[in-house]
Amino acid sequence: MQSKTTAKDFFIYLGVIVGLYASAVSFLVLVFQIINKLFPLAGDYYMNIDEPIRISIAVLIIFFPVFIYLAMLKKKDLEANPDKKEYWMRKWSIFLTLFIAGVTIAIDLVTLVYKFLGAEDLTTRFFIKVFFVLAVTVTIFRYSLTDLRRENFGYDPKMRTGLYVVSLVVLAGIVYGVVIIGSPTSQRAKMMDTQRVTDLINIQNEIVYIQWENKGVVPETLEDLKNSVSSFTIPSDPETKQNYEYKMLSKNSFELCATFKTIVSTSTDAVTRPAIYPYANENWHHGAERTCFTRTIDPTLYKIKTQPIL
Repeated sequence: MQSKTTAKDFFIYLGVIVGLYASAVSFLVLVFQIINKLFPLAGDYYMNIDEPIRISIAVLIIFFPVFIYLAMLKKKDLEANPDKKEYWMRKWSIFLTLFIAGVTIAIDLVTLVYKFLGAEDLTTRFFIKVFFVLAVTVTIFRYSLTDLRRENFGYDPKMRTGLYVVSLVVLAGIVYGVVIIGSPTSQRAKMMDTQRVTDLINIQNEIVYIQWENKGVVPETLEDLKNSVSSFTIPSDPETKQNYEYKMLSKNSFELCATFKTIVSTSTDAVTRPAIYPYANENWHHGAERTCFTRTIDPTLYKIKTQPIL
């Protein structure tokens, strides 16, 4: 007599599918970001690389153990009730996974051949990404196919070994991702520095687009930026609550300074080299120290709307 399937069975199988897909996608996103970090291309800028790594790690920490736990519950239930192997949810989930994995493998191989024939992006990181996509999808494909063909749901040393290997690989990825993004303390420091740069950009825009273009001269102090009509509020350091340092250098040049806790730099002279508009936003590199940014406004690019103040 066939065992009766319940709502519990349905949600266990649904949980296995969701856990498997979420873990696989998050692992690939994590690996891709690590590869991008280790093998950067010219012109790449990874100021926000921490965000996708954090999300991927968070998903893996929650969903991968849930997937393992629900897969074990499913195995124990099938071991106790072998007739449930014909359960429609089980077969549909397996065939769906086989289909998605198969299509992914095919697309991955097509992309590899296409790039090879066109000699496009044949870099080390491209081949490593292709390898990991193939490794993940082939592993899922073999796991699903083995699960479909199984008749005995008791102890299987090969399945157990495979589970250990996959778990170690996922754990290694999580650990290395944490090493890359740093501890929560370092993450907070990065967030504070990002806010500092955002504040400096807002001050800079107010100086250029409001003060310079309307008055023809940069302000003598930041207090001159206060405007009751636009309600512009001069931002302060998010941690110390102190005002940012500002100095008027000439009629069309100024200096903004802030004290940072982290290092963001792509070249040794990126911080000290003055930036000329309109490329100033590309030069916010800084060290873990007090850093000043010199800005010189080009009058031919940023024309004065009214008569300048003499």
